[in-house]
Amino acid sequence: MNTDLVMPAATAVIPAQLTTNPADELELAVEKVLASVRPSSLGDPAEGSRRAESVLRDALDLPGEPTNEALRQARACAEAACEHLRYQEFQEARLLLVASRGQLVRAHTGRA
Repeated sequence: MNTDLVMPAATAVIPAQLTTNPADELELAVEKVLASVRPSSLGDPAEGSRRAESVLRDALDLPGEPTNEALRQARACAEAACEHLRYQEFQEARLLLVASRGQLVRAHTGRA
């Protein structure tokens, strides 16, 4: 009986190759920020707020105008969440990020 472990060949993945679509970038940012602004995740609210806003701003600054109405709505919700994060209004920001996530689901399924 062969008990040797077979390891798959390592492949290099360049971060830019992971997502090429601005909608995907926004979706990743929304999910990351939602996880980071949980009450249990916030050690320093001021620093957490700044980091979360920065992550969202980076995703929103990507080039390309949304052609899909649901994607436009998702971006608008994320932009509004940034404003609430600036003032450490986490509950409002989370609500807007959940709305953005819902719009991103609609954008991916084509139900604009």
